[in-house]
Amino acid sequence: MRFDWKQLSTLDRVVVGGAAVAFIALFLPWYGVSVGPFSASVSGWSAGFTAWAGGLLLTVAGVLLVLRRSGATLPSLQIGPTVLVAGIAALGLLLVIIRWTTLPRYHVSSLSYDAGARYGLYVALIAGIAEVTAAVMAMRVSGEKMPWAPANHSAAPPAQPPPAPSAPDE
Repeated sequence: MRFDWKQLSTLDRVVVGGAAVAFIALFLPWYGVSVGPFSASVSGWSAGFTAWAGGLLLTVAGVLLVLRRSGATLPSLQIGPTVLVAGIAALGLLLVIIRWTTLPRYHVSSLSYDAGARYGLYVALIAGIAEVTAAVMAMRVSGEKMPWAPANHSAAPPAQPPPAPSAPDE
């Protein structure tokens, strides 16, 4: 198994880069509270299941792509590898979005009180959007059969169109 960064397409590099940034973002502040001069925050690992699971799924999608491109033997599935990468990345992004929308937000300017999302969550969100966009574009370019596409049964000959109507007799 050998990995060569130069053999990755631009879309593959965006997916892998987004995965790396999403993993790093898990260590940054995702939620915090500030009261006057004091503040406290929690990283993505401590911001709840949807935070760390979403970040890890985004990371797994990039790792899976690297493994596929480096020639590692992976178990065969009913879906193609680019569809799998796009699906895992999309699920990870969905979980990050759920965490972002469910975090409580408070702001009281008279008390200098602020609670809400911090920059680590936004970094993960942007990385996830870039990763999913590139993964979906790579999936479309790959030409793989989509799991929801109808099965192609070529055993039966195609139906013949009905004969054209004859001209009326006058």
